[in-house]
Amino acid sequence: MNRALYAAFILVALVGDARIFLFVMNRFVMGSHKEERSPWNWLMFVVPPLLLALTLKLYAFWLAIAAAVGLFWIMERLHALQLAQIPLIGIRSAEPIVSRLRRAHVPFAFLRRLGAHNDLYDLEVTRHEIFIDDLPEAFDGYRIAFLTDPHVARFVRRDFYAEIHRQVAAQDPDVILLGGDLVSFRRHIGYMGEAFLDGLAARDGMFAVLGNHDYWAGAELVTETLRARGIELLTNRPVMLTRDGARLPLVGIDEVYRGRPDVAAAFANVDPAQPCIGISHHPDVIDLLDGRRLDLLVCGHTHGGQIRFPFFGAVVVPSQHEAQYASGFHRVRNVLLYVSRGIGAMPPVRILCRPEVATFTLRRGGRQTS
Repeated sequence: MNRALYAAFILVALVGDARIFLFVMNRFVMGSHKEERSPWNWLMFVVPPLLLALTLKLYAFWLAIAAAVGLFWIMERLHALQLAQIPLIGIRSAEPIVSRLRRAHVPFAFLRRLGAHNDLYDLEVTRHEIFIDDLPEAFDGYRIAFLTDPHVARFVRRDFYAEIHRQVAAQDPDVILLGGDLVSFRRHIGYMGEAFLDGLAARDGMFAVLGNHDYWAGAELVTETLRARGIELLTNRPVMLTRDGARLPLVGIDEVYRGRPDVAAAFANVDPAQPCIGISHHPDVIDLLDGRRLDLLVCGHTHGGQIRFPFFGAVVVPSQHEAQYASGFHRVRNVLLYVSRGIGAMPPVRILCRPEVATFTLRRGGRQTS
């Protein structure tokens, strides 16, 4: 009995070590650095053996700390899983549409549910209705398609981009929003325009913000590629969507860490009492909004964690909030935040985390219902 308890204690301490390592990865190695190559990369190689050595050498003080961290993480996950079952007011989601371009290479469904399958080409179209009490009547039923983080590259199957075009067209969007990280490498910028952008269209046009990889690959060339196709870049400025004389502001905020976000400029001439929607690449922008109203703010960047684990979910999430805003809806003060899992993956692996095209239909009234 004592041995079993001792083994469980060591196991929880190892879970704590993993959590400490993930904290270092998310906050420092993959965190807020402006450079493409993190100055903290060396921590990836130093921290794991250090933590393992401290645990296996059985230093009582460290074991107590690691076990406490591990136990806290387990309790935190149980709480998060419980909260996930509580629906947010003002949102109604339909069953997603899943388009599987890759055959299941693992024959047993229960193994696939445990993560033994690469979801890279299992495209999921999520469908949500957003209820806004004072939405102008003309915008009732307004449809938005949000595509982010495609990381377009030639080694990705071309028919995957064609399937994205088909699925977006089937939703018949009024507007398409692009959330950045269109490419990872400069040599793919031209191909991105041809393979990804050229097949997209919406009645009221397309609007985009840049992501960190766009800045690193070449912001000027990415911007030229967008503008050549009539796609409007929203860098710290608003634009008015119009329908039957009614207006709905759409604000774009620059990438939080690699760009120069200017929230005041983005909300210039926007009535703070009226409905407003927004787009930015990184969900950490939520910390800059200072109580401003956004009835829908769409972001990407996290890839939903890209590789998720049963129970623990997303673990590597490059954000100061780590997995708190890894994906999905979150109400934060006066903002309804939606973080998409995105389309692409670098490296090209997705486990328990399908690529996503997020679609939204704005509805007038009904905020009091879930």
